[in-house]
Parts: sequence; C-alpha cells; structure tokens
Amino acid sequence: MGQQRLFQVPVYFIDASALINITRYPGYPQEVFPTIWIKLEDMAKGDELISHIEVYKEIEKRKDTIYEWCRQNKKMFKDINECQIKKLKEIETEYEPEYWNNETNKGGPWADPWLIALSICEDAIIVTDEKNAPNHIPYIASHFNIQCLNLIDFFKKIGIKY
Repeated sequence: MGQQRLFQVPVYFIDASALINITRYPGYPQEVFPTIWIKLEDMAKGDELISHIEVYKEIEKRKDTIYEWCRQNKKMFKDINECQIKKLKEIETEYEPEYWNNETNKGGPWADPWLIALSICEDAIIVTDEKNAPNHIPYIASHFNIQCLNLIDFFKKIGIKY
C-alpha cells in the first residue's frame, strides 16, 4: 500500500477521459476558468492529484492543450511497480475476456487497468468521465471498492466554485 501521510488528505488519480474533458468536451479553458487550473496545478505539486504513466502515453498522442499541461506536470504520472503488476491479474478477471484481449492487442497504451491497479495499491479515489458500464473504469473499480468521481463531482469535492 501507499506511503502513510501525517494528515489524511484525499488523493485523486485522474484518468485520461477526465483530463481530456477539461480541455475538449465541453472544456474549461484556463483563461475562462483559472480557479480550476490553479487548483489542479497546486494539487499536482502537492501529490494530491496523480495519474499513471500510461495515461500520459494516451494523452501524448495528441499534442494539444492538455498534453502541454501534462508535460509541464509530468512528475504526477507514476510508473508501473510490483504492486500494480500483482493487482493487474485480479483486475483482468473483472473484464470480459474478449474486451480485455481486444484492448491489450491494439498495440497502443491502455491506461484503464493500470490506473485501477495504482488506485488499489495507493488507496485513492479515481476521477474519470467514463460511464459506469461493463469494461469501464467505474464498473471495474467498484469490484475493488474504489470510489470514482466524474469531473463535476471532483470539482465539488475539492471546493471549486465559479
């Protein structure tokens, strides 16, 4: 499990879907919503907002605004470790076999199971804009009692007000 903190501060692990939706669909441009960006930056610097290196690889495919932000905050993206590798075997069993095989054989990065493994190992809340349906993060994470928030609920939880 993760390192103990002196004071218990929630840690959020953010998925590519949520990061992408901050800038794309519908998007929260920095010049219009500076409070969101300042808060995210502070959380990333304080190790309260974390993600997985596989999420970074997914975002890296498109050299856009969120990729630039991620590149500037690259220390928030954690590498694969032994705990995640062990948990990945358990996570795989919660996916439909044909879905798992399809995703793992595409050849590109697929961050979902790694983000779930990381959140299990570090006992964190996942922020994702995926729907709660089979083979999606909220559905799989629920089997491991991992809480998931969408962007709006995450903004509420961290005190973003417009």
